[in-house]
Amino acid sequence: MTSLTPLQQFAPRARRRSLASALLHWLREDKNPLPRRQERVLVLVMLTLTLLYLMVEMGFNARLLDVVGGLASQHQVESIEVYGRLIAGTAVALLGLGSVLKKSLRLGWSRLRTTIWAALVIVGCVATTYFAQLALVNHLVDRSTPDERARAALGVPMTYLMVHRDFGLTGLDLTTEDLQRPEGKTLLATLPIMLLSKDHLTESIKPQAQPFFELFAETVRGDAEVNYRHYQDSLAELDDSYRQYQQGSKRYLEAISAASIARHQQQAWNDYVQSLKQRNRRLTPNNVPNRHANTVRQSLREKGIAVADDWRPNDRAGFNRAVARRVQMDARSAYASGLESVGRWIDPGLPRGQFFAQLPIQNKWRDALHLPYLITLQPDLSPSAFEQTVYRPTISFDAKQLIEDRLVDPQNYRDRGEKAQIGRDSYRALIVPMIALLFSLLGAFTHIFKCLGFFTRALCYVPPRLYVAAFVGYALVVLTVPMLWTNKVTEQPLFLDLKQQSGSTLGLMGWIIAHSVQWTAQVQPVFYPLNERVRLHLLGGLTYGYQPQ
Repeated sequence: MTSLTPLQQFAPRARRRSLASALLHWLREDKNPLPRRQERVLVLVMLTLTLLYLMVEMGFNARLLDVVGGLASQHQVESIEVYGRLIAGTAVALLGLGSVLKKSLRLGWSRLRTTIWAALVIVGCVATTYFAQLALVNHLVDRSTPDERARAALGVPMTYLMVHRDFGLTGLDLTTEDLQRPEGKTLLATLPIMLLSKDHLTESIKPQAQPFFELFAETVRGDAEVNYRHYQDSLAELDDSYRQYQQGSKRYLEAISAASIARHQQQAWNDYVQSLKQRNRRLTPNNVPNRHANTVRQSLREKGIAVADDWRPNDRAGFNRAVARRVQMDARSAYASGLESVGRWIDPGLPRGQFFAQLPIQNKWRDALHLPYLITLQPDLSPSAFEQTVYRPTISFDAKQLIEDRLVDPQNYRDRGEKAQIGRDSYRALIVPMIALLFSLLGAFTHIFKCLGFFTRALCYVPPRLYVAAFVGYALVVLTVPMLWTNKVTEQPLFLDLKQQSGSTLGLMGWIIAHSVQWTAQVQPVFYPLNERVRLHLLGGLTYGYQPQ
C-alpha cells in the first residue's frame, strides 16, 4: 500500500482553511470604505432618523390591531390606508436616504447637491411606495371574485360580533377577554381573510340570518337603553325648536291680525299724505292731477306698497289692500326665516303634539336618530313604549336591509352588479388592515435590524458583505423562531382547520396567507404591548385616523 506524504495528509484541512479564509475575505471586502469619522457621523444621523421612524411605525402597528372588530367606517379605512402607505413610503425613503448620504460623503458632494438629491430620493421613494401600495390594494379589490366579496360582506360583521357580543363559532373556544389580547386581535384581523376558504359559509348563515343580523344591528346601534337616551336628547333639542316656533308663530299671528294691519294702514296713509304735502303744501290725495298719478303710484311701489296700475291717488280702500298685502308678506317672510332649520313650511299656531307630527319635524327627528322612514316618532315615550314602537321595528328593518345587501347571490357583487359597491367596500375593509399590518411588521423588523446595525457600526467598522450576511441570518431567525411556539389562538381547532383549508383551497397564496397569519398571531403577544406603550406615551395617543365606536 502506498503511504500518503505529509503534504497529502494535510491537503483537505488546508483547503478547508482556504475556503473559510476566502469567505471571510469576501465578507470583509469593501472597495471604498468611508473614513471612520465620516461613517460614525453618518450612522448616528441614520440611527436617529430610523428610531424616530420606528416609534411612528410601532404606534401604527398597535393601532392596526385596534381597527379590527371596531367596524371602521369607509372613511376610517381610507385614513388607515393612507397612513399605512405614507409610513411604508417613509421606510423605503430611509433606505434611499442612507445611500445618498453615503455617496455624498464618498464623492465629496456640496451641501446643496446633497440636499437636492436627498429631497428627490425621499419624494420619489415615498410617492412610488405610496402609489404602488395603492395600486396593489386596488388590484386585489378589482380582481376579487363575486364569491370573495360575498364572503367579505359576511366576514366583517361576523368578526365584529365576536368582539362585542357573545357570538361563538364552532371550534373556537375563546372568551371576549381572549379576543382582546394581541393574539386574539390578530385572529380577528385575519379571520375574514381565512374565511375566504370556508366551505358553504353563506349557506350556514342563511337559516339564522334574521337573528344574526339583528344581533349585528343591535351591536352597531347599541342597546335599547342607549338609544332611548339618544331619543331623550333629541326630544330636548326639538322642544327648544318648538319654543322658538311658538315665539315665531305668535309674532306672525300678531303681525297679520286685523288690529296690526289697521295700524300699518293708518300709518302708511299718514306717511303718504305727508309725502304729498312735501311736494306741494296744497296737494292732497283728492287733488292730485291726473298727469302726476303714475308718479305717485311709482313712489308708493318704491316704498313697498304695490298699488294697482289703475289705482287713483284718493282710493284709500285700494291703498289699504296694498298695505295689507305688504304687511302679510313681510310677516310671512320673517316667520319662514325662522323655519330654515326645518326646510319646509309649517302652519303657525299648532299645539305641541301636532307640531311633532309634522313631516318636516319627523324627517329631522328620524335623521338625528338615524332611523328608517317607516318609523313614526312621538314625544314623551316611556322606555318600554320606545323599545316596542321604535327600537325593535328599527332593528328588524336594519336586519332585513342587511340581508338584502349581504345575503344575496354572489353574482350580485360582480362589477356593475346591484351590490357591487357593497362587495368592493367590504373586501377593501377586509384586506386593508391585513396588508397594512404585514407591511408594518416588515418595515418594523427591517428597521430594527438597521438600528442594531447602525449602533454596531457606530462602535466599530462592519464590512458591507458581513452586514448583508447578518441580515440574512436575522431574517431567518425572525421568520422561523416565532413558528416554533404556539398560543391559545393558534391551537384552536377552527384556526387549524381554516389554515389547512386556506393552504389547500387557495394554493401557494393560501399557504403564504395561512402561515403569515400564524406567524403574526404568535409574534404579536410580544410586539403589541411595547407598540401600544410607544403609541400612548411617546406619541401622545396618536389615533392614525381611527377612533373606536
